[in-house]
Amino acid sequence: MTTRRSLLRKIGLTGIGTATGIALLPTPPHSTTLHGTVEGAEPPAAAADWIGTEITTEDETPVGRHHYAPTRDGFVPTAPFNLVLLPAADGETGLERVMTVLDDEGWVRNPVEYTRFAWNRESDSYVRQQATAAQTYWGASGRRHVRCWSFEDVVSMQAHEDTGARPKHGIASYQRGRETVEAIFDAAGWRVFPGAIDLTNESGPDHDGFATLIVEDS
Repeated sequence: MTTRRSLLRKIGLTGIGTATGIALLPTPPHSTTLHGTVEGAEPPAAAADWIGTEITTEDETPVGRHHYAPTRDGFVPTAPFNLVLLPAADGETGLERVMTVLDDEGWVRNPVEYTRFAWNRESDSYVRQQATAAQTYWGASGRRHVRCWSFEDVVSMQAHEDTGARPKHGIASYQRGRETVEAIFDAAGWRVFPGAIDLTNESGPDHDGFATLIVEDS
């Protein structure tokens, strides 16, 4: 098993995650462009002991704060997590429950994208993205896009709006990506609590450092 310390010393991965491709493909017919603020009540503190606390490291909870890209000098953070989901099912089944909600909106699994990693405190290692989806496969004209990891039955999601691929994607907005996902899960009957988790991971262009908590009732 590769440890975080050894990876930070000697990682030298090449050729991972280059994402090009700018073919102009139409948006799937059921793809959503929902946005707007979901009004939520107080989050259920009993759901997890870290709800309502300031999270400053990735070793104190199963929640991710950033995802990372490998470089010759080690892993570097590239984007802040901004949603945390608690599905009713556990492990891989729970992650699949999350992704099925996006399937129902016409999102595409495994779109063209960069490869990213998140820190798993249980395995003491960086783990490649476990599930991804976007409104379109190529995103030539921009799209909403998410990457997900499930550690200890908690799904950490990074959601954003991509710029058009010219030839590479950039980040147009974290906020609009988060609000779109909030609206999708709210419409699907999950309980949505915007800004419930303080991840202290503020980032440009518009991420405020808080993650939305989304809970599926058993």
